[in-house]
Amino acid sequence: MDLKKQILNKRTVASFALSFIIILYLISKIDLDKVLFILKNVNIAYYLLAIAMFYLSIVIKSYRWKIFLKNAEIDLNLKDAFLIYYLSMFVNSLVPAKLGDVYRGYLLKKKTEKSISLGFGTVFIERIFDLVAMISILFISAYLSFEANIPSEIICSIKWGVVITFLLLLSIFGFLLINSRLNLKNRKIEGILMNFEKGLKAVKLRTFPIIVILSFFGWLIEGLTIYFIFLALNLKLSVVFGIFSDLASSLLTAIPLTPSGLGIVDYALIYILKLKNLGYSESFAVLILYRLISYFSIVFFGAILFSINDINTKKEKIK
Repeated sequence: MDLKKQILNKRTVASFALSFIIILYLISKIDLDKVLFILKNVNIAYYLLAIAMFYLSIVIKSYRWKIFLKNAEIDLNLKDAFLIYYLSMFVNSLVPAKLGDVYRGYLLKKKTEKSISLGFGTVFIERIFDLVAMISILFISAYLSFEANIPSEIICSIKWGVVITFLLLLSIFGFLLINSRLNLKNRKIEGILMNFEKGLKAVKLRTFPIIVILSFFGWLIEGLTIYFIFLALNLKLSVVFGIFSDLASSLLTAIPLTPSGLGIVDYALIYILKLKNLGYSESFAVLILYRLISYFSIVFFGAILFSINDINTKKEKIK
């Protein structure tokens, strides 16, 4: 995959333009002096915990993907699983349409010589578990945060999440049914489809409980990122609302309009925080600290890892 070509194409440029328009709109409404004053008083210890929670969640999700791969007869150590998972997040932060998920399959092929479609199949089924865990936690945390007064927009988002999850599950069963009856003469296409099916079936009964536990635990841990940001800014908001805020905004990254939901997630997070009557300056301070972790750190460290990986790949080709 030519990452430079993907970044410079018209679709990516347009998606970044949309992101910047939304972000500029949000910036135009802030009191800069007040935001800077709030940020000057950040509790560094709590902020480091926020960073730790975010990256711990990535380790947990990488380990879960390792289990999926093992079920698909691909033996990958945790270090390599984490590296590939992280680089896919890096690509998703630079290009729209979730191309990082395809890139994960590409990197897996380079590492294990397994089919890209097999790797992508494991990513696809992984996303189903993500959605189920996120929507379940989102509903519970919304109820605990707002009780009987859950905003209609949140209810609508949860309903759409359920519908999308159902449609994805239906598409999987439909694919498995159709693929079992296909008799293709093109062996290459048949091989791609069979490998993709193998990836989709990377859920074994013996590993199902641990996959479910890791799915819920991983998203709960990530949810603590915003809670520790609340503490870092001395905001009196509950841990449940912190988890709700993180997951509600993270769910929007599933909408592939902009890289990692840039702009869309930012607008949504400000909106969510205002539901608890948090001031605009305080909300924007939360957003800045959150995006430094969930976007800019991924781009920064991802660029370093991408460069190292690219150099190593070139060395291997020379040999």
